[in-house]
Amino acid sequence: MKLVHTPCLLFALTLLGGTTSPAFGQERVFDPERRLAELGIELPTPPTPVANYVNGVQTGNLIFLAGKGPKYPDGTELHGKLGAEVTIEEGYEGARMTAINQLAVLKAMLGDLSRVKRVVKVLGMVNSAPDFVEQPAVINGFSDLIVEVFGDRGRHARAAVGMASLPRGQSVEIELVVEVEPEAVVRTAPGEEPLDLTYFGCAGWRIMDGNVVVLVDPYISRLNYGAGGHPDDNRTHFARTDLAWSDTALIDSHVTEADYILITHSHFDHLADVPYIARKTGAKVIGHETANSILRAYGIPDEQLYTVKGGEDYQFDSFSVRVVPSLHSALNEKLYYDSRRYDEGSNLKAPLRINQFIEGGTLAFLARFDRHTVLAMGGMNFIEREFEGLEPDILLAGINGSRIGLYDYDRRLLKATGFPQVVLPTHWDNFRYPYGFSQQANIERNILPFIETVRKISPESTVITPVHLEPIRIR
Repeated sequence: MKLVHTPCLLFALTLLGGTTSPAFGQERVFDPERRLAELGIELPTPPTPVANYVNGVQTGNLIFLAGKGPKYPDGTELHGKLGAEVTIEEGYEGARMTAINQLAVLKAMLGDLSRVKRVVKVLGMVNSAPDFVEQPAVINGFSDLIVEVFGDRGRHARAAVGMASLPRGQSVEIELVVEVEPEAVVRTAPGEEPLDLTYFGCAGWRIMDGNVVVLVDPYISRLNYGAGGHPDDNRTHFARTDLAWSDTALIDSHVTEADYILITHSHFDHLADVPYIARKTGAKVIGHETANSILRAYGIPDEQLYTVKGGEDYQFDSFSVRVVPSLHSALNEKLYYDSRRYDEGSNLKAPLRINQFIEGGTLAFLARFDRHTVLAMGGMNFIEREFEGLEPDILLAGINGSRIGLYDYDRRLLKATGFPQVVLPTHWDNFRYPYGFSQQANIERNILPFIETVRKISPESTVITPVHLEPIRIR
C-alpha cells in the first residue's frame, strides 16, 4: 500500500509560549497546514474544470496543475485588463486568490500539503492592456502567498507574461508545478491497521499500529542547554551542571499514552523526559542497567523496568523486540569514550544534574509489529555484524554529521540492514531548538546529502524527511 503524512494537531505548539511566532524570523519546519491556519485561510472546494480536462495530473513525483483564475468563494471572478479596468493592487489580490484555489486542488489531491517537497515552477498569465508591462508585480500576489505557506520550499522558478485575453475575461490565470514526497510501497496486507510513526526530534519517536504504542528515546522538552542553542531562543539557559528539568505541559500535549518505552542510551537528550512519561503512562521501560538505575532514582518501580544488555529477544502481547548491541556516535574528533556505568549500588538522588545523565552504553532495537519491522537507532554508529540479517522494512537511521568520521557509514548501514524499503532519518536535528524554529540548515547539512547517497546505493529505498510532531503513516 502507500505511505502518507498526516497533519499534527494545530493547538499543540501553542503551549510553547510564542516560539512559533513569525517574529523569530525563522522558517518553519515545513508545516504548511499550520501556516494556512495562522494566516486565517480556509481552503475552498477545488474549482470544477469547465471543459474536457482535470485539475491536476501526477507523473512520478511531479504534479502539474491546470491553470486556475481568481474565483472567489461567492462565485465571482476578477475580470478585466490590467492597465485598463483593473489596477495592479487588484490584480495582486486576484493572483493571491488564485494561489488559494491552487492550494485547494493540491490539498484535494494529496490529503496533506506537508507532502509538497518543492514548488518547482509557476506560469503566470495576465490579461493585459497593450501598453501594460507590470505583469511580475501582479503575479507576485501568487508567489508571495506560496512562499508564506511553504517557506523556502515555496521559492520557485517563474514566468509572468501578458495575454491579449483570457477565458471569460478573467484578469489572471496561473499554472503550477510541484514536487511531492514519494509514496513508498511497503509489504502489508489489505485491511490491516497502518503503522504511524511520529518524530519528536533527536532520536525520539512514537510508533503505533492500533494495538500498541511504543516510544523510542522520547525527548520533548528540548531545553536550551550547553552550547549550540539558537541566538533568538530567549528561554532559560541551562548549564550542564544544572538540575534536569522537564517541560511537563509540553509533554502532556504530545504524549497521552504509551505501552512500552525503548531507551537506546541514557544521555539527557534521550532519557531526561522518560521518568515523567513512565509515571504518567505506566509504560514498561526497556533499557540497560544505567538507564534503569536512573529511573529507579526517580521512583519508577521495578515492575515497570526491563534491564537488558543486548541480545535479548522478548515477545510481548502485541509486539516483540530484539535488543541489539550498538555503539554511540563518534564525537570529539573520534576521541569520545565513556566507560562510566550506574547500577543498583550507585548513590543516585533525583533530580539529577544534566551531566549526570551518562551514556551507560548504547543499544538499538528491532521492534516487530503486526505487519512491519522497525530498526531504531539512537546514534550515528553501529556494530555491522549485529545488524546483518535483521532486514527491517523501516529503518530509523542516525544521520547527524558525526557519521562522517566513520568509514563508508551510509553504504555499510544500508547493506547491513538489507537495503530497507523505507528509511526515516533520526537524530539529524538541533534538539536544543524549540519546536517551530527552522531546522532547514540541518536538513541541508544532514538529510539532503544522505538522500543523494541512498539514491545511488539503494535506489529501491525511499527516504522520508520527518517533520517534528507530524505522523508518517505506513499502510
